[in-house]
Amino acid sequence: MLFMPKIVDHDRYRKELLKKCFDLFAQRGYGSLTMRQVAQEIGVSTGTLYHYFPSKEALFLQLIEEITQQDTSISADDIQGVETIEERILALGQFLMEHEDYFHKQTLIFINFFQQPELEQEPIIEAVKRSNQRYQEAIMQFLGIDNPAIANHVSCLIDGLISQRAFDPESVSIKGQMELLAQMLSAYLDNQPIS
Repeated sequence: MLFMPKIVDHDRYRKELLKKCFDLFAQRGYGSLTMRQVAQEIGVSTGTLYHYFPSKEALFLQLIEEITQQDTSISADDIQGVETIEERILALGQFLMEHEDYFHKQTLIFINFFQQPELEQEPIIEAVKRSNQRYQEAIMQFLGIDNPAIANHVSCLIDGLISQRAFDPESVSIKGQMELLAQMLSAYLDNQPIS
């Protein structure tokens, strides 16, 4: 009897591990877990976890990359076929509302992670800068604009909305804020001189 070796898609498996770690870090916090506990909680051996991620910090840095990749590709797919900037912003708002729990978890993970004083800050800062740059580029592409300042403004508004609603969901409406942003941005772009 001939046995065929099991073929493993390592990249797909790594992404599955990162997804499980995302939920775990959101529930328990980065600082409260060791790699052994992470492995146990997500159902793999410690050796398997170390095979894919040489340290907890490396795991988290890869998680930042994966989150960014996933967010930018999913949001672009979800909002295909909208024409005007107003429609695009409203579609973006709908996307945020549909995935609000995910974005709350993401915010909690980042806040907890940055509270860890023992971490080497430079690699983290660089990873966050790369992530922010990719979000900014995705926003510019999605909105059909070439102004990084506007993309940064939209990104900051989204971050603020998610944070505010995490603490007090009744205080602000994503839909209302995105409708206001759509009106303001449309008016602003309509009054810009043609270059």
